[in-house]
Amino acid sequence: MNNSTEILFTISQIISSLSTLILLVAAIILFIKKKTLATWLILIGNIFVFITYILSLFLNIFIGSAGMDTMLIAQGFSLIIQNISYSIFAIGLIILALTEFSKRKS
Repeated sequence: MNNSTEILFTISQIISSLSTLILLVAAIILFIKKKTLATWLILIGNIFVFITYILSLFLNIFIGSAGMDTMLIAQGFSLIIQNISYSIFAIGLIILALTEFSKRKS
């Protein structure tokens, strides 16, 4: 990889890390303000997303020297867990949207 490609990937990782952290803070604030099944799912899903994101960054650092097959298998498992976490978050968000914004104002 040349230097400009490394800079692009580094910038991408920084932006992705910041947006993941901002989303986690938003989920915590939402959960503190309103404790429902939906906000529980949003928070739990987002915590798992954050944990798997951080673990995948470290995984790439430590497993990078282990060989391409090992790295691809580890990334595959990491992506599966992260996508399940996103699904939990999304289900919570759908429940929140259906329960909070479907109510008629009296």
